[in-house]
Amino acid sequence: GTIIEARMDKGLGKIATVLVQSGTLCCGDDMIAGTATGRVKVMIDDKGKQVKKAGPSIPVSVTGWDELPEAGDIMDVVESDRFARDLAAERKLKLSKKDDTSESVNLDDLFDKISKGELKTVKLIIKADVQGSLEAVKQSLGKLGNEEVNIEIIHGGVGAINESDVSLADTAKAIIIGFNVRPDANAKSLAAQRKIDIRFYNVIYKAIEDIEAAVKGMLAPKYREVVLGSADVREIFKI
Repeated sequence: GTIIEARMDKGLGKIATVLVQSGTLCCGDDMIAGTATGRVKVMIDDKGKQVKKAGPSIPVSVTGWDELPEAGDIMDVVESDRFARDLAAERKLKLSKKDDTSESVNLDDLFDKISKGELKTVKLIIKADVQGSLEAVKQSLGKLGNEEVNIEIIHGGVGAINESDVSLADTAKAIIIGFNVRPDANAKSLAAQRKIDIRFYNVIYKAIEDIEAAVKGMLAPKYREVVLGSADVREIFKI
């Protein structure tokens, strides 16, 4: 099938609308779409009713994803969740165009690397809170390249920045852009360990300005976030 849209739902979590094109999609099937994997937990048809099966030409909303796929991704049912994870890892590896010889990249020294001819492509990983924002940020930042340097979006997804994103950034020597999302505790720790540059924004134009300014060597001083402490929400009491 094909992923029509994907979003975070407060009640159902990660949910993607799939248009089945061949075969029959069933609850319990292991699936992969792009670099996102999962097992079908709940399927909801266009009338809002839960269904167990969906055949060709039938759109259904599917839950059970480990991360949200991108609109336009082809979804396949596979024989096992392990095969799906292995295939997703292989796809991420191809996207990363692995280059272990180079150092990590950050916006602060971007212009110096470009000027010295050490960097021809700026690779970005973009995470956003909703699919619409993700597409808008990807399209906006993708247009910022010039004759000296190319901007390449190697991965985009909806949801919090996780360890997988940081590992991909480390492998691909990419910068992570978070739009209305934050990294989880493990991702934050790994990013600090591997010196991965993560930038947070809630206004698209600010992200565009920073990337554009970094490419031209006019980036303003960096403001660092000082963490005083952290906490886990264990329970919510409604009063």
